[in-house]
Amino acid sequence: MNKHYKLYKKKQTYNFFNYYLYRYNRIFIGSLIKRGRKIWAFNFFLKFKYELKKLEKFDPNMIFLFALIKITPTILLCPYKIGGKKEGVPLPISINKKMTFVAKWTIKLLRKKNKRLKIKDLINLLLNSIHNKGDAYKAKIKCYNEGVRNKFLIKYYKW
Repeated sequence: MNKHYKLYKKKQTYNFFNYYLYRYNRIFIGSLIKRGRKIWAFNFFLKFKYELKKLEKFDPNMIFLFALIKITPTILLCPYKIGGKKEGVPLPISINKKMTFVAKWTIKLLRKKNKRLKIKDLINLLLNSIHNKGDAYKAKIKCYNEGVRNKFLIKYYKW
């Protein structure tokens, strides 16, 4: 090994912001795709970032990342049937699964309101989640409360 390679290796640092931004962007665009319309999903995401920059006059990547981290669930509820009623059993969730879950969660909440996704609705959902308001934040709190209420079911759940 020559000395230049060693110097190059020492200068590299790992940037967590860029890693998380890259992962969230890919997962979010992937969950936007419906019936194979990848170009539409990519264009929708670019328009969303442009509108967010016009509205907030701040880095849209930072706002997007902060909002999704704010509504990321801490536990996952797996269904478990007891006496004819389904209960949610709280289970730990990995980091990659959290990212996927929050992206699909936000798209599902938006599609519940309208059949067509609108950029304004997505912006409002994410900005409200930053201020601990809105549907996404309420869904996160509801999921957490149900998990705390059903923590006694963990011992019955078969891994």
